[in-house]
Amino acid sequence: MSPLKPRNRIQEMKTNKRFRQCLTFAIIFLSAAAISLAQQAMPKLQMAELTKKLQLTEQQQKQIAPLVAERDKKAEALEADKSMGKLQKLKQAMQLQTDFRNGAAKYLNADQAKKLDALQAERRAKLTKAIH
Repeated sequence: MSPLKPRNRIQEMKTNKRFRQCLTFAIIFLSAAAISLAQQAMPKLQMAELTKKLQLTEQQQKQIAPLVAERDKKAEALEADKSMGKLQKLKQAMQLQTDFRNGAAKYLNADQAKKLDALQAERRAKLTKAIH
């Protein structure tokens, strides 16, 4: 095999550089799209988990879904807030969960409310453990 002429070698290097740039852009774009889709799916996944673990009726799902969406919106804003320290954020997050629990309890029977309390206690323990 004969070595490439200098002009061909330079053209090949430019082509490779363009290819790498396009590939990098595509990876970044696809990653951003995947993150966006995952964030949009999160409330649906949470509702699916609540529906399964609490055995929610269709009516209960309709009543609780807006509460989940509101809690998630406030949680995202809290996470994005850079003016608070970790401890303040933890207290605020716990208050969000308490508010959610109180709102959801209006639509749950006693057994479902106990199960929700257990789920929240489990999450609280994980959150507290992650901070320490």
